[in-house]
Amino acid sequence: MTLTLSEAGQNVVAGTFGQAMKRAGEALGSMSGQVIEVQAPMLRRCTAAEVLAMAGGPESVVLAVYVGIFGALEGHALLLFPPADAHRLAQILLTGLLGPGELPIEATNDALVYDELELSALQESGNVTISAFLNELAMHLHEPIQPTPPQVVVEMAGAVLDAVLLDLVSDADQVLAAKTTFSEGGRAIDGTLFVLPRADSLRALLDALGAIGI
Repeated sequence: MTLTLSEAGQNVVAGTFGQAMKRAGEALGSMSGQVIEVQAPMLRRCTAAEVLAMAGGPESVVLAVYVGIFGALEGHALLLFPPADAHRLAQILLTGLLGPGELPIEATNDALVYDELELSALQESGNVTISAFLNELAMHLHEPIQPTPPQVVVEMAGAVLDAVLLDLVSDADQVLAAKTTFSEGGRAIDGTLFVLPRADSLRALLDALGAIGI
C-alpha cells in the first residue's frame, strides 16, 4: 500500500516530527543536565533501498538504538549514528552526568570501541529520543504507544536494518526517515531516526495528523 501525500500533508507530518524532536531535546537535557537541542531538518518517506542509502550504505558501520513499537502504532524505530558522532554524543551526555573530571579515559582511538558507560548513555539517549517522539504521536492518536526496552548495537547498517525491513517486506515503501541533529554548546552530532510502521498503522497515524486529503 502506498499513500500519496500532498505538500500540505507532508508539512503536517514534518511539523509533528519537529515538535517531537523539541520534546526529545528537553528530555535529554533533563536527563543529562545539559542544554541539548534536537532538530529534524529533513523528513522524507522512502523505500527499503533508500533507507540503506540514508544510513550510508549496507556496509557502513553504525551505532544503532532499536525500539519495537506496539499499541496504537505498531512497527519499529531506530536511531542511527556514525561511530564518531556516537562517541561525541556520549561524551556530552556523560559530561553532564559525571562531570568532566570523571569521564572515562579512552584506551583506544578505535571509533568502533565503546566502554560500558558510553553504551549505557547512548542507549538511554536513543530511548529518550524515540520515547519522546512516540509520546507526541500518541497524543494525536489518543491511545498509548508502547515501546520495548531499547537495544544498542554496533554493526554494519545492512545487518542492523535487514531483519527489520524483512519484517515489513510488504510495507517497504512506508518508512518515515528524519535526519536528526543533536546540538550542545556549538557542537553538532548527526543521526538518523527511522520510524518503520506497519501499513495500517501508518494510515491511522497520517489520518490522525490530518495529513490525508489536504
